[in-house]
Amino acid sequence: MKIGMICLWNAANGPSIHAELVGRAWVRLGHQLRVFSPQKHPDARPTFQKDEDFVIRHFTVDEVIPVTRATHFDPSPLLDEEYDVFVAQNVERLPAEKLLEVFPKIKERAVTVQVVHEGRAPEDPLYHKFDWDATVCFDQRYKDYLVKSFPAERIHMIPYPYHDLQLGHKEKARRKLGLPLDEKIVFSFGFRPKDVVSVLPALKEVAKKYPLRYLIIANPESDVDELHEAKKKYDFIDLQVRPLPLEELYTYLHASEALLIHRESSQKYKAVVSSSVCQLLGSGCPILFHESNFVELHGDEIVKYRDFEDLKAKLAGLFEGKFDLKSVKAFLEEHNAEKIAGRFLRLFEELMNTRKEARRL
Repeated sequence: MKIGMICLWNAANGPSIHAELVGRAWVRLGHQLRVFSPQKHPDARPTFQKDEDFVIRHFTVDEVIPVTRATHFDPSPLLDEEYDVFVAQNVERLPAEKLLEVFPKIKERAVTVQVVHEGRAPEDPLYHKFDWDATVCFDQRYKDYLVKSFPAERIHMIPYPYHDLQLGHKEKARRKLGLPLDEKIVFSFGFRPKDVVSVLPALKEVAKKYPLRYLIIANPESDVDELHEAKKKYDFIDLQVRPLPLEELYTYLHASEALLIHRESSQKYKAVVSSSVCQLLGSGCPILFHESNFVELHGDEIVKYRDFEDLKAKLAGLFEGKFDLKSVKAFLEEHNAEKIAGRFLRLFEELMNTRKEARRL
């Protein structure tokens, strides 16, 4: 099958992670993929991962607020490349005006599918002008609002894919990274320094009982001034500011006792998922996540904490080895990227067969 997909790619955000997980799985399963991606985009935070040969970068977006519009857009790749299926990830953050201009020609040659990452109905009126053959969302929370804008029979729920299990060896990972073997390492990364700062008083209490190193790798496009100030106050902080490719990220996870993610529930969006959990659960490193709507559908494959007192207790439990990988392995058997990619492929085949039958009539 030949699949074209317009999306962010090799960028540190949720839609890119989804696109990469299913896209690379399609390639591993023997299908041909063409990725149409921006040269520049406000959401495209750097990862330093090299693009594959099938990635074509042909448009530029400078602003996504109030609506996403292209400052440069070359339509020729969308019109010249061959594909049987056209997938669009997170349409709200794609250049809708330019995409709409070529959409009729895309529909002539391919079945069309949008993958919804938006947590609520976008305000851009152009978002609702696309006549998708199918709309894919992750769970019922998304479908509840989508049925108000798109035909219910065209809406399909396919869960977010997860990176497959890729366990490592803690001592080997620490030696590779030059980290001490005798410390308890808690790891955080990304571009939300304020989330990190809020947990520091609780970790200070933990550091009184354990030899703690809080290793933070912040994306260079984030505001890290607050972290630099915090480092002066909390001597257990090990701060680095740089992009972090996925392979290196997994090495840090293999070296750590826990990945700590503190995020309050989104008040703006009811339908949200944590793409970081989806990308990193396969490392086997316990994920310690604040109880919020980002992980409300997760069970004991991750460790949730209610408040900072609970955080300290749960972290101490992880330091003492109280985490069972069986739940992670069982979860990933049902949600790994290739299994989810297969569900997309079956949907594509169904849509293509429906189109063939319609043309016979």
